[in-house]
Amino acid sequence: MTKTTTSTVALSALALAPANVRRVAPSAEGIEQLAANIEANGVMQNLGVYKERGKHRVFFGGRRLRALEALRDAGKIEADFPVPVTIRTKAEAIELSLSENAQREAMHPADSVRAFNELRAKGQSAEDIAARFGYSVSHVRKLLALGALAPSLLDAMGEDRLSIETARALTVTDDHALQEQLFEAHGDRAWKIREALTDDKLATADGLFLFVGAEAYAEAGGTITADLFAKQGDGYADDPELVEKLAIAKLESVEQELRDLGWKQVEVSLSHPHNLYSLPTLFPAKRDLTDEEAARIEELHERIAEIEDSEPTGEELEQLHDELEQIAQARLSFPAELREQNAVYAYLDHAGTLQTRHVRLQREGTGSGEKKAKADEGPYSKALVEQLTGIRTLALQEAVAGNPALALDVLLDTLTAQLVHGAYSYDLASQIGAQQSRPAVDDDLMTNSTIRRVEDSMVERFADIPAIGRFEAIRAMAEDDKMQLLAALVASSLNATIPHGYSADKRIANADTYADAASLDLSRTWTPPVAFFDRMRKGKMLEVLAQECGDGAVENCKKMKGADLAVAMADRLPSDWIPQPMQSKKVSPKQDEDEGEMSRSA
Repeated sequence: MTKTTTSTVALSALALAPANVRRVAPSAEGIEQLAANIEANGVMQNLGVYKERGKHRVFFGGRRLRALEALRDAGKIEADFPVPVTIRTKAEAIELSLSENAQREAMHPADSVRAFNELRAKGQSAEDIAARFGYSVSHVRKLLALGALAPSLLDAMGEDRLSIETARALTVTDDHALQEQLFEAHGDRAWKIREALTDDKLATADGLFLFVGAEAYAEAGGTITADLFAKQGDGYADDPELVEKLAIAKLESVEQELRDLGWKQVEVSLSHPHNLYSLPTLFPAKRDLTDEEAARIEELHERIAEIEDSEPTGEELEQLHDELEQIAQARLSFPAELREQNAVYAYLDHAGTLQTRHVRLQREGTGSGEKKAKADEGPYSKALVEQLTGIRTLALQEAVAGNPALALDVLLDTLTAQLVHGAYSYDLASQIGAQQSRPAVDDDLMTNSTIRRVEDSMVERFADIPAIGRFEAIRAMAEDDKMQLLAALVASSLNATIPHGYSADKRIANADTYADAASLDLSRTWTPPVAFFDRMRKGKMLEVLAQECGDGAVENCKKMKGADLAVAMADRLPSDWIPQPMQSKKVSPKQDEDEGEMSRSA
């Protein structure tokens, strides 16, 4: 065994050895925390040194040396402060430095969580713990937050069966039983656990919540589940329906303000209307310059020219250009005569910021500018309405694809509407113009369905039509095959989907007409699977159950958990039941009694 000597050496006689294998400089924050610990508790471990040229070279304990030097520079210790050292030979220094660093093993996160929480229970702060162990304060705080885990889950973390990321997801709830249940059900899958814990909540970083504001939500009685690891203290609003209610009320106030300004049509929406950019923009009117504005603009241009000649960049130049822009913007406005004849749309962007867009309406009688009714979503979320009407689109496409005569009528109707009557394409169900409609419907909503996508059938039947020589091949086809091709192509253009948060009334009414002509009965081709009800909130499911099965059924089911209620809904509802968004909204026009048989709808 190598002989060692333990002694004390004046701080001024110590210098960092080039033999130390740690070459990456420690952080200033870490040194500051270690210095505070040494000031409070002294040097708790000897520094390793060897003698060379009148100095004691430190080959391990470099962080402690820097911390001591920081205390000296701050005037908290003297230059001759006695530092405990272990003296070895220079030949041993490199080997010992490597050994000391290689054998140093970081404390397992699970052990850190337990140790740090014990210290906190004894009154130590995160700053105290960070200084004692040499960690950053933010690292200690994150580990302290994991103290909310069930003891059994800390054991699982210690056995490396539970990752830090999954542990963080579990701290969204402080219910130990629920934490254990979720870990047992989903294992070490952080995203699945977080999804399960927040499925019926709304992230406070969501634009809708940001629009409402945390203060207004709290005043209305809303509560928040904190995410201990989220940035900027984000978490989850426990009552998304309250958030939406507050957002709608706030938007209604905005709507009233715009109506008070005299706009002919005002549309407000919780999300960007899907067809907004296809509407004609209304540009503001520009008034003449006042004498004062004209004089000021001349002064600004003269000063800008002076600066650009001598100093082409600078803060003053930027300010002058900003002032020019402010004068230009002040000249733009929407006077009363424009507001009285046109529309304004107000909606929320993804960040929850209120945006406005001014839309030019056509004159009376041209079919534009009619007030659109808001989507009647009933108990279904906007996203679910989009999925349901997407399924209806698939069914309508399939029905028209199997009826060439109807497909020809749809084609003629669409072209006539646009070329004869000047209708807008976005108001029509058939997007004729080589625009294929492919609704994005999730697979789990199609498990109880026989509907097949038209494009798949079309590829199977007409894959032999060549790209080169296509026209000649089509000319040579039998008439029946031509009609089937026509039907498939027209059908693939149909769109009866209600996009997220917006109701396209004219297009949907047009689609309903085609669905009636095709005798479309969705209950024959689609039955709502359990996955459909899983996407509904419990209160909404009970609302549907009351309407379809009565209050007695609600009493029997209201204590069920959401997942169990979803299964019960699939069993209890009538076999031919389909959700309201998938049903036709078309109302047949009333006929006079003496019009005879020819007046009946086809």
